[in-house]
Amino acid sequence: MRGLAAMCITVMGCLLWTPTIAVGQGGARPSEQVATLVAQFDSAWNRKDTATVSRLLAPRYQYFTSLGAVRARGPMLQFLGSPEYALEHAQRSEVAVSRTGPVAVVSSRWQGRGAYQGKRFVDDQRCGQVWLQAQATWQMVSEHCVQIVPDPWATSE
Repeated sequence: MRGLAAMCITVMGCLLWTPTIAVGQGGARPSEQVATLVAQFDSAWNRKDTATVSRLLAPRYQYFTSLGAVRARGPMLQFLGSPEYALEHAQRSEVAVSRTGPVAVVSSRWQGRGAYQGKRFVDDQRCGQVWLQAQATWQMVSEHCVQIVPDPWATSE
């Protein structure tokens, strides 16, 4: 009987402490922390703040473009800082964060318009970001964005 009582107390203690553990520092849930970092990244990108973007990108960051190219961190920061790149409007929506341990995967929709090297662009993209937490610091390791186009296989019934 004593063993059963001890087990019940242990289980109840775990259940009562779980919300505190999940909330963590500052009262924000881990998924909210990552969503906040995504918003900070977008704000810095929109302002062409290369210092903040650099801090949020992991040293081995990779960007997979909608056309299949792969760009490393350095070229992405050069692109952002280029006077030939001008972003007129950008917004991210449909943000969903899925976290497993120190890894968070963010799915979102990014819509933007602007110009690069004199050529105008209008993007409507589905993006996937991978964020990694090392100690108390989160950094984006990878991002992949693809243009949203009508599904040729979709059927209307």
